[in-house]
Amino acid sequence: MSKSNYLKIILSMLFGLGLLFAQEEVSEEEPVTEEAQVDETQAEEEELLEYVEDTPGGALSGFSLGFTGSVGFVNGEFITDTPVGGSLVISTPYGFKLGEGLRFNLSLTFGSYSGTASEADNDLDLGPAVMGIGGNLTIAKFIFAEGHVGTVGDGTGLRGFAGVSLERIMKRSLGLPVNVLVGGEGFISTEMKTGYNDSYWGGLGVRIDYSF
Repeated sequence: MSKSNYLKIILSMLFGLGLLFAQEEVSEEEPVTEEAQVDETQAEEEELLEYVEDTPGGALSGFSLGFTGSVGFVNGEFITDTPVGGSLVISTPYGFKLGEGLRFNLSLTFGSYSGTASEADNDLDLGPAVMGIGGNLTIAKFIFAEGHVGTVGDGTGLRGFAGVSLERIMKRSLGLPVNVLVGGEGFISTEMKTGYNDSYWGGLGVRIDYSF
């Protein structure tokens, strides 16, 4: 047998072995079933409702700084002119998930407001300061509720803010490092001013958060 025939036989054997290995690799791959395709589609849809953890970055990664301003339209009898002002909110990355799409994070708030109160036909200048610690709940990065316990005015008080978050539009769609929240903001104090009774006020609030 000539050398050319030996070469042809060797090449044929190598080609046959290549086909054999290729068939084995194909047979080892699991076929994509219709059920797997449905599961993949459901996973993509559930991603819209799932809270996605941010990738760790710098020292301030996960923190956000927000300013809330509100226009009051409801208040207790003690208050005659609803306080006007704003609150600074520092949100931390420390928290935990409470279920699918539900997230709780710790936060701090500091605020200053100015208004007028009335007691026994006497007008009183009202300048309640707000300080508190608490947290916020976010559902699917859309529904937002926040509460702080601390001081409002000269007594123990509560601050609450709840509404909708535009994070999906501001961050995901527009790629901006800021978020806008719109909702109702309210304050309750056991002693709005030293020596006077408890009171409350609330209104429509708008907040802008900057994420580090």
